[in-house]
Amino acid sequence: MRCSLACLCALSVPFAALLGQGNTPVPPAPQRATPAAGSQGQGAAPAPQQPNPPSAAAPLAAQEQLALRPRPADLAALFALLGRATGLEAEFREEKHLALLAVPLQSRGRLYFLPPGYLTRVVEAPEPATLSITPKELRLQNRDGTEVVDLQRSDKVRTFVAALVQVFAADRAGLEKAFTLGYRVPEGDERTWTLVLVPRGKPLDQLLARLELHGRGEAVQRIEMHEPGGDRTVTTIVSADPQRRFDPAEQQRWFGIAAK
Repeated sequence: MRCSLACLCALSVPFAALLGQGNTPVPPAPQRATPAAGSQGQGAAPAPQQPNPPSAAAPLAAQEQLALRPRPADLAALFALLGRATGLEAEFREEKHLALLAVPLQSRGRLYFLPPGYLTRVVEAPEPATLSITPKELRLQNRDGTEVVDLQRSDKVRTFVAALVQVFAADRAGLEKAFTLGYRVPEGDERTWTLVLVPRGKPLDQLLARLELHGRGEAVQRIEMHEPGGDRTVTTIVSADPQRRFDPAEQQRWFGIAAK
């Protein structure tokens, strides 16, 4: 099984989720039984997970309050905002606009991130799927089976994953080695802003043309991922908790980190 572009496109979600620093925290996921300690080693991908039931929508008032806050003054302030995250749980909705389809493909789910480099993305509908990243591998589980990519043996995938991890780490210097960063603010609007990331060269420019994060105040309203062929993915963060802390059982469940 070959690692598809869709597998990599799924990783654009963290950009929007992490920037939603003040979003209303999502309710904690219900606990389920976890494998016995030691059954998964450090860095191993987690076992398949059943999707969580949909949570209540974040109050509109909370999103509006975020949008009324002052926007980050510049790139430095934006990355300072990124750097506040200690962990992440987010609920998202997504639309994929493909040239071959008259209507976009829609999905929804949840995202979990644990520094320095553990990421799990769970699609709950319309078809369950789980995408997991550890420092060693990328794993996609869906109705077709399980696809595993050794990050040490795939330069293209490793480069893309490393770029996303640098966002979570608020590593502006690292990102600027791979992307040209642009922070745009319109005239006559004191709160709206856009962050644009354009790959500097191969292999990233073979995977995406650019990433655009559209926000207002301290809230990200949407993220658009544009592919070289013209397809694009639009992701909306419904709610997010960027100060999420995972206990040992949750670390094993979502990230495959064995309890000590």
